[in-house]
Amino acid sequence: MNLYAKLHLSILLLLFAAVSSRSANLNTPLPELVLAKDHPIVSERLKNLVATKDSNDIVKVWIYFTDKGIFDVNTYLAKLQEHKKFLLPKTLSRRAKLKEKEVIDFHDLPIYLPYTEQVIQLGGKLNYTSRWLNAASFYVPIAKVEAMGDLPFVKSIQLVKVLIRQPEKLEESKYDFEARSAVSGDILNYGPSLRQLQLLNVPAVHTLGFKGQGVLVCMMDTGFRKDHPAFQIAYNEGRVLDEYDFINHDNNVQDDTLQDAPGQHNHGTACWSALGGESDGNLYGPAFKANFILAKTEYVPTENRIEEDNWVAGAEWADSLGADVISSSLGYYDFDSGFTYTYADLNGDIAVTTVAADVAASKGILVCNAMGNSGQFGAGSLITPADADSIISCGAVDSFGVIVSFSSRGPTFDGRIKPELVAQGSKVYLALASSLSYARGSGTSFATPLLGGCAAVLWSARPTLTNMQIREALMQTANNVGSPDNAYGWGMPDLALALKYSVITGDANSDDKINLADIVFLVNYIFKDGNAPFPLKVGDVNCDTSVILNDIIYLVNYIFKGGPPPC
Repeated sequence: MNLYAKLHLSILLLLFAAVSSRSANLNTPLPELVLAKDHPIVSERLKNLVATKDSNDIVKVWIYFTDKGIFDVNTYLAKLQEHKKFLLPKTLSRRAKLKEKEVIDFHDLPIYLPYTEQVIQLGGKLNYTSRWLNAASFYVPIAKVEAMGDLPFVKSIQLVKVLIRQPEKLEESKYDFEARSAVSGDILNYGPSLRQLQLLNVPAVHTLGFKGQGVLVCMMDTGFRKDHPAFQIAYNEGRVLDEYDFINHDNNVQDDTLQDAPGQHNHGTACWSALGGESDGNLYGPAFKANFILAKTEYVPTENRIEEDNWVAGAEWADSLGADVISSSLGYYDFDSGFTYTYADLNGDIAVTTVAADVAASKGILVCNAMGNSGQFGAGSLITPADADSIISCGAVDSFGVIVSFSSRGPTFDGRIKPELVAQGSKVYLALASSLSYARGSGTSFATPLLGGCAAVLWSARPTLTNMQIREALMQTANNVGSPDNAYGWGMPDLALALKYSVITGDANSDDKINLADIVFLVNYIFKDGNAPFPLKVGDVNCDTSVILNDIIYLVNYIFKGGPPPC
């Protein structure tokens, strides 16, 4: 090859590389870097409140920004790569399973701090920033609200909503003997917690060795009594990895007599124990060998108020630490104060915690949230963020699997079925913080960690699955899957069945891979009366609505001859 030809080829290769690099960058979905201001900028609810208050009063608001100080594509792409360096390996590996999405996007970039500084100069006191919402919560003087709305980078100003959880009573319980599981080979003495796990077929999966190992669960609640015996083994084994108090802005989630009301940590202690407690002969949570991070987001003394910015901050913190599952019993029932949402807002797109829950889902986190305890109000009595479309909203049944009257009902305002799943939420056996003993409690708050624990156990058995695949496996193996409704949703999941449920077309043997073993499995099914793929549709690799010889041929072509993938 002469010098000219070599030079020509080199130029072509450089051009190809440049085009390929640019194409790869453009695979990152480009958001609108600058949004228009809302009209009105100050929400009607906030305006109404301002009209009734003294000008010196302080109100807590969300201030949303039009941009993140980034105004061109090249800067945006550079910022993504720069910020990617700060993501933990655990976070990156969880997100990487979402192959159709980039591991980092606009939501991950921090807000533009000069904007918050200008709000502070006008008298705002910063509480939390949210990269997901491109907003910050501030305490601001009523008299300054309009001036803040006039800032050129302020998109909108809205009230921080106050969410109110109905208190759930815990009754101390003397040891009430329950027979050990009859499952062959079971080696655990579940004590009084047996029935709540049997309803979900958890002991059968424990027997196989899956107990939540390697899965990181974030508990978001009122606080946690860390010295309860139910958590001693988790601490001894170094599986409680971090904690943060989003109310008092410190690193202690247990009651502090100098700043917490007595019993602040009671509810969170009970919920954590239902998911991950471990005390042989007393209580086991489904995921008693998971790893945990603890977020204290709910303030008990003022009627169980949960200010939504605490929840958003907790969810973003969980993402940054690599959490796989968030278990949250957040809720509200007060529709009248102006600081909460109405049923019309529960459409999956308005409530701040709902938006944050869906962003968490887009990052690969499985959010499990209580439906609420307002079932007496009938249809549409659910809470936020249970209206989110990519989470597991959790209803409650009794120990016989019958829906309880207090379990909130769907649908969402836009007509989607809720809840997704139910678990025992009546007389659940739990850790009692006040006396370091055990109790029974009722509420969807206690059904939620049972389902969150099931998700963690399934993930420990099938670590390559995404959050939405875990969700699908649980829902499609639940006992009401044939006729989901707004009381039971898809029903109670069967964890042992979920273990066998394939979520990938072509994965006929449910091992989460597509290879020769799947061809052998289909041959045995079609020609030797072997087991059917579960569900059967995953064997229909050419999507002709039947599972026959043609599917084997199609799969052979895909695996060995570079043919098209299963449809």
